[in-house]
Amino acid sequence: MGKPEGVLTQTFVVGMPQLALGGLSENWLLKECGHQHWLALAKSLGLPNPDFVSQQGHKMYAAFLVVKITQAAFEKVYENSSLTINTQLQRVSSSRSYSHHEIQVAGECCGHVELLSSFVNRTEQGNNQSVARGDVFKGEWSDNDNALLMMKEHKAGRTIHVSEAERAHNNATDANERFYTYQPCPYSDFNGADFLYFAQFQSVMDRAERHFQMKSTESQDSRLWRTLDRTICYYGNINLDDALLVSLQTQDKKSTDKTTDEIRHQGSLYRLSDHKPIATISTRKAYMEHPLASFQANHSGMAKKGENQ
Repeated sequence: MGKPEGVLTQTFVVGMPQLALGGLSENWLLKECGHQHWLALAKSLGLPNPDFVSQQGHKMYAAFLVVKITQAAFEKVYENSSLTINTQLQRVSSSRSYSHHEIQVAGECCGHVELLSSFVNRTEQGNNQSVARGDVFKGEWSDNDNALLMMKEHKAGRTIHVSEAERAHNNATDANERFYTYQPCPYSDFNGADFLYFAQFQSVMDRAERHFQMKSTESQDSRLWRTLDRTICYYGNINLDDALLVSLQTQDKKSTDKTTDEIRHQGSLYRLSDHKPIATISTRKAYMEHPLASFQANHSGMAKKGENQ
């Protein structure tokens, strides 16, 4: 394993932009770690800013292939907490880079984020389905065991076929697999590079999870969940006004003590226009006690009791 080439440390006073229901915002964290990845990559290349150009002179973007969140304890983060992101980046091929981000709150680790990126550019202006890989690095790079494992996960996800997406679209009532359609908003889901932002894939999966949780039970299920681990593998992007079809397989682990409840789900995101897979997402979450959920559960129970009287 080679020596990190880009090392950064960034500290934040936590406020509303960094927070979500129950602690640190996973969506904000992915965006910020992605930004730190770009800055560290520029630093490793001796650039003042992350303005990347291929060896052929084309504008390039460091697009993410795999994102991993592990050992997350985001509930430890509160308003006005001191949050630190320690970033280490290493180039692992002529086009790919790996970064590890340790997340600390008040000096205590509350999670890890790993990112694997590849340089890409559009071969046709305005077409997000015309993305192609390009080389930027010159000279030497080194192997990284974690990056190799992430590439194996990425390759394994390519076993998804278009026929599965078509079957999913035509069989959305399958009890073992669930499907959800999401229409991205160009003003909030796309980034400054005009791509569907990599962090929004996590947001879409959370929307699908909540949608089916509320739909799957006769009595309203108001339980909330906090992320423990998540892996996202990316295979493509979408154009303006295309939509996403989300498949979801959920395992709900319930116990007599609800504080130990967990859910795990495997999901895939497809372009609705051609049913081609553009991401796979695996997630593990734990039950989260929260006053909003407690109030909703009590309120729903009282309403149901009144209906039965």
